[in-house]
Amino acid sequence: MKDYHFERDEQDFDQTIRLDDINKEMKKLEDDQPEDDLGDKDAFLDAFESEKFDPPKMEGAQKMPSDQGGALPEEQEDKPFFNKKTMAVIAVVAVIVAIAFFAIVRGVFFSGSENEGFPVEQTPMLIQGALVGGEWIVYEIDEDAKKSIALTEETVITDAQGQITADVQLNTGDLILAQLDQDGKSVLSMNLGGKIETTEETGLTADTVSKQLLGEGKTFSYGEQAMFLYNQEVIQPKDLEACDVLTLKSYDNIVWSVEVKEYHGYISVENKDNIVNGMFQLDEGEAVLLAETQRIAVKEGTHTITVSGDNIEKRTDSIFVETGEVYLYDLSKAQEKVGVLMINPNVSDYKLYINGTLVDSTVPSVLPLGEYDVVILKNGYTEWSQHIVLNAATVSIDANLQKDLQYGTVIISANAEGAQLFLDGKDMGTAPIELNLPYGSYSLEVEKSGYAPFSTTILVNSSSAHLKIDLVKE
Repeated sequence: MKDYHFERDEQDFDQTIRLDDINKEMKKLEDDQPEDDLGDKDAFLDAFESEKFDPPKMEGAQKMPSDQGGALPEEQEDKPFFNKKTMAVIAVVAVIVAIAFFAIVRGVFFSGSENEGFPVEQTPMLIQGALVGGEWIVYEIDEDAKKSIALTEETVITDAQGQITADVQLNTGDLILAQLDQDGKSVLSMNLGGKIETTEETGLTADTVSKQLLGEGKTFSYGEQAMFLYNQEVIQPKDLEACDVLTLKSYDNIVWSVEVKEYHGYISVENKDNIVNGMFQLDEGEAVLLAETQRIAVKEGTHTITVSGDNIEKRTDSIFVETGEVYLYDLSKAQEKVGVLMINPNVSDYKLYINGTLVDSTVPSVLPLGEYDVVILKNGYTEWSQHIVLNAATVSIDANLQKDLQYGTVIISANAEGAQLFLDGKDMGTAPIELNLPYGSYSLEVEKSGYAPFSTTILVNSSSAHLKIDLVKE
């Protein structure tokens, strides 16, 4: 085939185009591109070459310049630019462009369902557990139903930051958006972000009746199937304490997943009842009445406890509370304030009891500040007792014991009627006589005219006694 070179005006294309090269390129494109309806190019070219075109009329002939020596050359007409061969080349190029455009359009519109330009419908699901074989039990929120789903190698996964990823570890309690295939089993695409909102909160407790998480100026509603987890273990909403740090995952303003990031422990105060007007302070918080202090929920870690009271020295302790554990804070070892109790009785050789315990009566008693019951006992004296408040460094008490008078009945008779009786020198009357006398010893004298005087000592130490006097005549 001949080589053709075309010129237009005074510019050269500076390129030689061979028709056989064009045909080779056409053949290559046919092999690479899908079939189209543009027809056969060879038939088009043959039909095009069979057409006759009248050359365009020129307004005038160009002449050679007169200064190029000798006679003027013969005047020639310029060859027309739009001749048959030129038009053929233009037609071939147009065919190539059309095929390329068709291929591009087809690639855009028929590249498959994974094209990101076309959004897919995804539904919210809560992962509630794992099955053998890589399947998951999920709660489909919109359908209010449980089902099992499976991820495949073709599943397209988008992380919470909106990036396509293959490295995702699913866990119980995760909230996802998923697109399922026609059988509703396999996951075509999964999104961990999108309309799923994730927030970190603290200061919340659960109202299980209204199904709300409540805090100061905050309210979150949670779903019936919402999951509450700590270390991948299910916990109950009522177990939450205000000091816990929570990660909430919600969809359409409803919380479906609550993960506890920082869980609590407890402080329990023991042996506090004996502390008078006790006060309890935790860390930098306000002091509260010790008597009203129950089990206290606190974050895991080190805490400072300060306890004071009227009868103890103020004490401060640093303790460590572990998650899920109860720390027993025992106040039985609290250093008590003490005072000296001095008892001054009006007797000696007595027995001293303090709160029912016999103590050494020869030395003052050193006792913790507080209230005490004091008792003094001595034979022949009535019991002395008093309730004492020891609220100072030294407290002194005077104890005045009263004699304990017991009476016995003494019957005195004599062998001589009308004998006169004198008891401790006091005329008691004539025998026989009955006397009611306090316990003790007495001097008895008996006189009767015509009889010798009689004297003796009697001891009254029982409830009754009988004494018979025998007088001797002079």
